[in-house]
Amino acid sequence: MNLIEVLNWSVALVPVLVMVVLFAWLDVFKLMAPRELVGPLIMGGFMALVAWPISGQMLDTLPMGYSFYSRMVAPWIEEALKAIPLMILIAANRIGYKIDAIIFGFAIGAGFSVVENGFYLMRYPDLTMPVWVVRGLGTAVMHGTTTAILAAVAHELGERRLREQGTGLAFNLLWFVPGYLAAGFIHIIFNQFPDRPGLVMLATLVLAPIAIIGLLRFGETEAQLWLVEESEGHRLWLEEWRKGGFPADASGQRIAALAGRATKAESERIREYCMLKTELVLTAEEELLDRDRKLEEGESERLRTGFARLEALQQEIGRTGFAALRRILPFSRNDEWELSELKELLESE
Repeated sequence: MNLIEVLNWSVALVPVLVMVVLFAWLDVFKLMAPRELVGPLIMGGFMALVAWPISGQMLDTLPMGYSFYSRMVAPWIEEALKAIPLMILIAANRIGYKIDAIIFGFAIGAGFSVVENGFYLMRYPDLTMPVWVVRGLGTAVMHGTTTAILAAVAHELGERRLREQGTGLAFNLLWFVPGYLAAGFIHIIFNQFPDRPGLVMLATLVLAPIAIIGLLRFGETEAQLWLVEESEGHRLWLEEWRKGGFPADASGQRIAALAGRATKAESERIREYCMLKTELVLTAEEELLDRDRKLEEGESERLRTGFARLEALQQEIGRTGFAALRRILPFSRNDEWELSELKELLESE
């Protein structure tokens, strides 16, 4: 590979990856380590591999030219494919706040663009540097931005369900429809000016970072308010548990009824499990609010002991008893995500 080819590959692939790292760095909560960005990048790249044969098949079988397909059809197919990894991540409870939804979304779009540009680099090696500059600084950034917008809108529509009590599946395809439409229309507008690639690239370089940074700042404010509200609620629950009673809310009363039907030993295990889990969730929220993503000296051992005891209590309560308890616990899917973040922080110590 000569110097020109190295430069072509660099300008086509590297800028959008740098932007992924930059946006993750701008996250004040530091929710994602660099290694966590690899997954969405790979998922986005895989979707580009899927898109390639779909595009070829449609062009071969449907009566449309490449220009019409590129401008009017491809955007909808590509945005739908990029939405699939987001659906998987939300269904698997790997996205907690809007901030990480946006960053994951941009990373998926970036992965898609890297593989797509790689295809073009191998298929059209004789194209000149300006083409790869436009694709690396224009098309690639557009792909990341549209998926980030899709992610932000889907999270906004689904966040009430994510904050509801209960740890069952939180997923609704309708959450993704408005964001998908927005992403598709932006993509279509981008593709309408094949004769002015430089102008479109410059517009993208100006507007895309403004949009992403604006979304990140909105997500930051929302997450801050969300954390303060939920930590206060969990602190009140914990105080009620520590006083020896049951929380006065509906969930607490259902737990009291379950404990009342159990033996004394079983009732004590239920109380201990609920109190310990509340402590751990509250600790997770306080660590996120602290923002430095570092545990105080001696905190790691206490938390490891707490998580180990939580697992032991689950085993002691038994499969049937825990299934009944889990249905009425006052914890949301987002609380479970916060606990997973705390565990990841422990593992990184």
